[in-house]
Amino acid sequence: MKRPLIVAATLTAAGVLTGTAVLILRPAPPSRPPLVLPAVEQFTPGACRDAAEAVRSLARLTHGDDVAALSAADRTELRRVQDQFVTLGPTATADVREPMEALVLALGYLRIRLDSKTAEPRYLRDVETERSRLEKTCVTAR
Repeated sequence: MKRPLIVAATLTAAGVLTGTAVLILRPAPPSRPPLVLPAVEQFTPGACRDAAEAVRSLARLTHGDDVAALSAADRTELRRVQDQFVTLGPTATADVREPMEALVLALGYLRIRLDSKTAEPRYLRDVETERSRLEKTCVTAR
């Protein structure tokens, strides 16, 4: 939660405190619902089940909008899951391959922006959108 910022008063020529304090309030970020992930067993057998742990791991990283909060370890995990999706893509059925490829692309954009220090929350949201789409495809395709 962001804290209010108080801007201090100014001094007059005589050294007497005469200014006023200004209170700047920032709206609290919307609260996110708790992260609820399907069990690995709920993923359709095959490429979906093979990707289940990567999908779940990625969900933990993309659950918020704070790109700056991604650590070096998180960035390593982004690379690992992207590589796993690239490897699994050719083995996936067409209905799973398309959202998997879209997720690989979104991850690539996020990683490039993180490396160049130009990442914005929308890149993280794009990854979460594609991750969620893949999860829904894999869990409901049973």
